[in-house]
Amino acid sequence: MTEVVDSLVGFLEQLMTTPVFYPLLSLLITLDALCPLVPSETVLNLSGAFSGSQGVPDIRWIFAAAAIGALIGDNLCFMLGGRLIRVVNQLDPDSRAGKTIEWVRSNMNKRAGVTIIVARFLPWARWVATIVLGSVRYNWFLFFLYDTIGVLLWVTIGVGVGYIGGAIMSDYPLLAMVVGVILGSLVGLGIQKLQQNMAEWNDVRRGVSAV
Repeated sequence: MTEVVDSLVGFLEQLMTTPVFYPLLSLLITLDALCPLVPSETVLNLSGAFSGSQGVPDIRWIFAAAAIGALIGDNLCFMLGGRLIRVVNQLDPDSRAGKTIEWVRSNMNKRAGVTIIVARFLPWARWVATIVLGSVRYNWFLFFLYDTIGVLLWVTIGVGVGYIGGAIMSDYPLLAMVVGVILGSLVGLGIQKLQQNMAEWNDVRRGVSAV
C-alpha cells in the first residue's frame, strides 16, 4: 500500500513540476468557463494542497495560471453570448441550470456587479451569467472589471484553502491533498448555500413588499 501511495505522489509531483503544468491548468480552467463540466475547483484545490505539502508547484504561478485561464474563458463566453444564449434558453427550467438562469436574470438588472462576482464561485451560474450578459450586450468594461474581482477572489480562496490543508498535513502528502480538496469543497458548498439563502430571503422580501 505504501508503495502505491509513494508512486501516486511521485507521479503527481513529476506532473506538477513540469513547465507544461501551468499552461495545462490555464487551459483546463478556460474550458471550465466554456463548459461547466470540467472540475476546475477540484484541480485548483489539489494544486494548492500539493504546493502546501510539497512546495511544488509554485503557488504564485498557480495563481497566475488560474487567473489567466478564468479571465480568458469568461470573456470568450461573454463574446459568444449571442450564439450560446440559444443553448441556455433550451435548458429545462426545473433543472439546476434552469434555476440558475432564473437567479441570474432576476439579479443582473439590479445588481449585475454582485451577480458577476458571486457567480464566479458557482459553476453553472458563472457560465449562465457570462452568456446572458453577453447576449444583452452588457457593458464589456464593467463586466471585465467585476469579473476580474470575482476571478481574483475565486483563485485566492480556491488555492489558499487547498494550500492551508496541504500545509497542515505536510507529512502525509496524499492525505494533505484529500484534506485540501475537502476543505475547498466545503467552502464552495458554503458559498452556494449562502447564495441560495440570499435568493430566498430576497424573494420573501419582494413578496412582502408586493403585499
